[in-house]
Amino acid sequence: MMQQLTGINFIFYFGTVFFTSLGTISNPFLISLVTTLVNVLSTPLAFWIVERFGRRRILIIGATGMVIAQFIVGIIGVTAGAPDKNNQSAVKAMIAFICINISFFATTWGPGAWVVIGEIFPLPIRSRGVGLSTASNWFWNCIIGVITPYLVGTEKGQANLGAKVFFMWGALCCISLSFAYFLVPETKGLSLEQVDKMLEETTPRTSNKWVPHSTFAAEMHIAEKGLTLGDRPATATQNEVVAPPKQDV
Repeated sequence: MMQQLTGINFIFYFGTVFFTSLGTISNPFLISLVTTLVNVLSTPLAFWIVERFGRRRILIIGATGMVIAQFIVGIIGVTAGAPDKNNQSAVKAMIAFICINISFFATTWGPGAWVVIGEIFPLPIRSRGVGLSTASNWFWNCIIGVITPYLVGTEKGQANLGAKVFFMWGALCCISLSFAYFLVPETKGLSLEQVDKMLEETTPRTSNKWVPHSTFAAEMHIAEKGLTLGDRPATATQNEVVAPPKQDV
């Protein structure tokens, strides 16, 4: 859901319509191809960024960047970039910040949200959690696809927001930013079992300081014997000789 609230699919679904409404672009379809190319070229960077900076951090940084870019597009659109002003420089600036917005999404929220979904759910409900998250993503995708034509449509009875629609997406993206800051924990470098343990012992805002203190395999081995970590029996070292058991004659 939060991924859809970033407004990225508005650009990909209705970018041509929006660029046409700006009034000074001779080939809106070509601009849409450019935005798609930015998305394609930016996405591979996420393979390195996700592991280098962590999940939580990139979601916060990505949402912050998108909020700034979207509000800048909205401000330019309602001032210098209005269709009746025929300001090509302002329109080019809007397109540039839209591309920046796409780049922030493609390197952070695009792949990062799916990485978090795959790691965050407890083992017993992981498959159902991922399934529900995917269903929610497509549900909100459908909602946005239905309401967006009304928001930017120019016919009678439609909102005809034009560039002002980016104020709405920027505000919704603030919700995604708040969600990432308060509710998304850091799962970088942790196994799925360690993520479960981390969620039991810390909060999302302090999760990046959590350090694994045991392994899942060790705990399972002890649990099978009905022991706790404090009751683990001492084992012979490599230099010790263990006497063979006595045999009855």
